[in-house]
Amino acid sequence: MSPPRVFLSYSHDSPDHRATVLALAERMRHDGIEATVDQYLAGTPDQGWPRWMLDEIDAADHVLVICTPTYYRRFRGHEVPGRGKGADWEGAIITQERYEGRSKGTKFVPVIFDDEHEAAIPEPLRSATRYKLTSVSEYRKLCQYLRGEAGVEPSPVIDVPKASRATARPFRFDDERTESVLLDEQDRGASRSRAVWGREALLAQVMPALNRPLNYHQ
Repeated sequence: MSPPRVFLSYSHDSPDHRATVLALAERMRHDGIEATVDQYLAGTPDQGWPRWMLDEIDAADHVLVICTPTYYRRFRGHEVPGRGKGADWEGAIITQERYEGRSKGTKFVPVIFDDEHEAAIPEPLRSATRYKLTSVSEYRKLCQYLRGEAGVEPSPVIDVPKASRATARPFRFDDERTESVLLDEQDRGASRSRAVWGREALLAQVMPALNRPLNYHQ
């Protein structure tokens, strides 16, 4: 099974922030996740930055959206014209994909490095589970999610024999009870008649033989 492929979408807030994102990509690659970030490229890609970003988003199993106030501002298109065009372009792609998927799907994963950046998660991603990478336990949760290992493995469902259910008698009217008694008596009378008729028929066959004299000389 191939490792999950992850693209990191972020804004170039500062040299420290760029270094943090690069370190995160490196840590994930060391932990069996194929992380990709723009800093791995030597110069401008042959197809240009917009098409390269689109290709990477398409090829990724998940896109980690590193949310900061600067990223949010550029995601929304509120940045100074000509600045942060990369995050602006990625924001347009993510917004369009979420729109076409009716805000469903798990491809885009919001990630923050600081509690104060919770409000910097773009609106299209606020319904998704976010990961706050302030501890190793939270980082492990993110990796488990990306590898499809999150959650608890459910136990198999046991086939339990179906228990018998209680039964009930149907409602009966008073005159139905009277009819039932009469029918029972008629049935018993018919049975007695059949029994008498059966004895008479048997006697009619047996009596002639009993009345014949015995011949002891035969």
